[in-house]
Amino acid sequence: MDSSDSETYLSPSPPSPQQGSDGFAPGAVFTDRYRIVSLLGKGAMGEVYRAEDLRLGQPIALKFLPESLTHDGEARDRLFAEARNARSIAHPNVCRVYDVGEFNGRVFLTMEYIDGEDLASLLRRIGRLPGPKALEIARQVCAG
Repeated sequence: MDSSDSETYLSPSPPSPQQGSDGFAPGAVFTDRYRIVSLLGKGAMGEVYRAEDLRLGQPIALKFLPESLTHDGEARDRLFAEARNARSIAHPNVCRVYDVGEFNGRVFLTMEYIDGEDLASLLRRIGRLPGPKALEIARQVCAG
């Protein structure tokens, strides 16, 4: 990339990361490999972003421990255990976990990005699921 690019680079050297209260800004690049596209969701155990793997040219998902848990050894151990357990599963109904990384003390997982509507959005959009659809989703979850 040349100096005319207007991206934010998240690396140990300047320029410094653009990270606000909502996490990493879209367009931010860190470890010279991942460009943040958007925040997909956040919860008690992490923030998940859609990102682009610039080296491989593929979309991925990045799951970061929240900043508040950066120095919590137990939370870090749970994230590493999640990665180990997930890597032992190979099933079409379970997203693949690729790797674990760390950037400026923030631990993250790189995972398969699966485009589509999540269950929470579907329920907000249509309300209660019809029985056959609920059964179909339950079977897929149980199979995974």
